[in-house]
Amino acid sequence: MSSLRERREEAHQRLGEGVYDLAIVGGGINGASIARDAALRGYRVCLLEQSDLGFGTSSRSSRLIHGGLRYLEQAEVGLVFESVSERYTLTHTARHLVRPLAFVVPVYKGDAFPLFAVDLGLWVYDALALFRNYKNHTRLSASQLKRFVPGLRAEGLSGAVRYYDYQTDDARLVLENALGAQQAGAELLTYCRVDGFDYRQNRVKNVRATDLITETELRVRAHCVLCAAGPWTDRVLGMTERPDRWLRPSKGVHIVVPREKLALDDALTMRHPEDRRVLFVLPYHERTVIGTTDTDFDADPDNLEASCEDVRYLLAAAQHAFPEVDLGPDDVLSSWTGLRPLLRQEDAGSPSAVSREHRIQVRTDGVIVIAGGKLTTYRKMAAECLELAAPAIGMAGGTPPRRGEQTRQVPLPGAVGLASEGALEDLTGEVSQPFADGAYVGTHLATVYGSRAREVATIARSEPGASDRVDSELPYVWAEATHAGRHELCCTLEDFMVRRTHLFYRCRDQGLAVAERAAEILGKELGWDASERKAQVAAYEARVEANNAWRGDLCFSD
Repeated sequence: MSSLRERREEAHQRLGEGVYDLAIVGGGINGASIARDAALRGYRVCLLEQSDLGFGTSSRSSRLIHGGLRYLEQAEVGLVFESVSERYTLTHTARHLVRPLAFVVPVYKGDAFPLFAVDLGLWVYDALALFRNYKNHTRLSASQLKRFVPGLRAEGLSGAVRYYDYQTDDARLVLENALGAQQAGAELLTYCRVDGFDYRQNRVKNVRATDLITETELRVRAHCVLCAAGPWTDRVLGMTERPDRWLRPSKGVHIVVPREKLALDDALTMRHPEDRRVLFVLPYHERTVIGTTDTDFDADPDNLEASCEDVRYLLAAAQHAFPEVDLGPDDVLSSWTGLRPLLRQEDAGSPSAVSREHRIQVRTDGVIVIAGGKLTTYRKMAAECLELAAPAIGMAGGTPPRRGEQTRQVPLPGAVGLASEGALEDLTGEVSQPFADGAYVGTHLATVYGSRAREVATIARSEPGASDRVDSELPYVWAEATHAGRHELCCTLEDFMVRRTHLFYRCRDQGLAVAERAAEILGKELGWDASERKAQVAAYEARVEANNAWRGDLCFSD
């Protein structure tokens, strides 16, 4: 088996051969999905990402596939219709990753919309989905609500509505799109920083880049370059001969607390007592997530963590909604902080008022730009982007597409063979067999890897210790580390702990106790020596420390 360095040197050789129709800068959900769609159409595609796949916004969302009920409140009916339509598509093409979740919206006396109006709004929401929901919404009295959300503030409560959207693993949604792109012929290279562009006759001809692992300088020839860099969009555009500013980045923070402190089976929509913003409390396996904030951010997107004020704000919202729950900073196990790449709007007030619509521009210098949008609508944005880009690629001498849009029907790699819920249940039973706690681990594997869970189960059966649990409280097994290094474009210990798994978020110590063993297993797949394993563990420990830097602030002091 080749080492990580050997694999990358082989990728360098392929990147230097011929001219790509499309060189994509950015490996988030937009970049990965465009790469997959383009490769399925028959384009020659490469993707360069300066960190890991989904490193930025795409692995730090609220992890929801939803129509966006609040956008209906803002009269963005078109965005809601597009979102619920794409939600339906993803329940089939990513069945294992997109799972139904009930949401409860409590209504209190004095709220801007009384219960009957919220109920009516949900009928509109159901209708925009063409009534293809997991289940249509129901209306709950205040007494009925106690069964679904115990401990909720009762003072002034009129009742609630209960409806369904979907929950996902955003990092793995990116990964599956990237793996699908690779299967279709796209070349992907993570930890490859774009340094600039070469122009000839006012058109971009080469992408200059540096492999950050091997320190190799690269030049990639392409007919067109597509910037899908999320919060780094303005930075990438600043390297072109036509610099531009597109973004008004907004910081969104989520915190993770133990389920025993705040236990919910349904998601809760709540309003913050300080500014009336909408937030969520979300069930997250054996934990609970509270989020999100929405504040302007104009600093370096490379260094992004929660502040003490962010954590205080989120805990205050939960405390207001659940007055008998005693939540404090010591209960926060972990957090994630993402930057929404919102489009600049001169007339917008707060970040929450900025539209979540996207923008695509095909420039005359061969650069195509996409920014904005929602996780839910990623597939449709990718298709729209390629329809707009096709003439530019053709005029530059690129390959005419051999096929049209494929992604509405073609499932993601893990969803192959999962045409029904019954198929997913059968898969769960099949992959549960090698494990002592079979049903628990099997359900985890089936809903994380889909049909690819068979690969993990095979490793668990064939390698000593691979079927053992990583953490007694969690369903992860050591076979997943081997699988990540072997099959999932994993290059660092952080990649595995944070994005291939969620050990970073779900372990009570954020995975520090198991980091050395994880590095040892990954190292066997990636060719790390003892020095590199030690460096990987140290880098991960620094990542955990940075995630907890907010604890040194004084905003919780009396």
